Amino acid sequence: MKRLFSVIALAFAAVLALSGCVNMNAEVSIQGDDKATGTVEVTMEKEALQGLEFKDVLASQVNMDELNTQLAGVWNTTEIDNAENVGLSFTTAKTMSFTELADAFSVFGFPITLSSNGQEFSFSMPGSGQTAVDSSFTEANFAVSFPGAVVSTSGGTVDHHTVTFDLVQGAETYQATGKVDYSLIYSVIFGGALLILTLVFVLAFSPRAVKEAH
Repeated sequence: MKRLFSVIALAFAAVLALSGCVNMNAEVSIQGDDKATGTVEVTMEKEALQGLEFKDVLASQVNMDELNTQLAGVWNTTEIDNAENVGLSFTTAKTMSFTELADAFSVFGFPITLSSNGQEFSFSMPGSGQTAVDSSFTEANFAVSFPGAVVSTSGGTVDHHTVTFDLVQGAETYQATGKVDYSLIYSVIFGGALLILTLVFVLAFSPRAVKEAH
């Protein structure tokens, strides 16, 4: 994976020529069994635009109708515009199955694979062993967040339940495994059981209380 393709390359073809200071941050968030969401953010310093408006530069070089058609129903797009940076943020339009999310990320040139064995979730993506993105990117990270603790990773940095891969540094392969988190399921079961016991207690003793009152 030498560079990012399709949407990112298309959207930033005009502005990449103005500066080599482009940052990219992508993330896969695993919500549960065969459920996940994704985000991709690409920004650059406002100074590189030399006073021009990002959306104007983009519109002059990119067929926005074509871009929106390619993303429709898959990715929602919003502009990033703060004091220092400007760019685009892409978020998945819905919670997706692992296969759907893999197809969605292929739009950006990320050939990700997600799987589950009921106990653990696994993420993998081919690496290059070299720089994974071109020299236009000063920062390029891909993060994977698991519901439970991280079990193992190859080429990534662990922070709590999240593994982050540095695509500028590159790696032979990007791999991570995380545990399924059953705490929410257990809390729902326990809460439901407690509610049932409470109802049983109320139904059992309320008639007696009424009789004693008379």
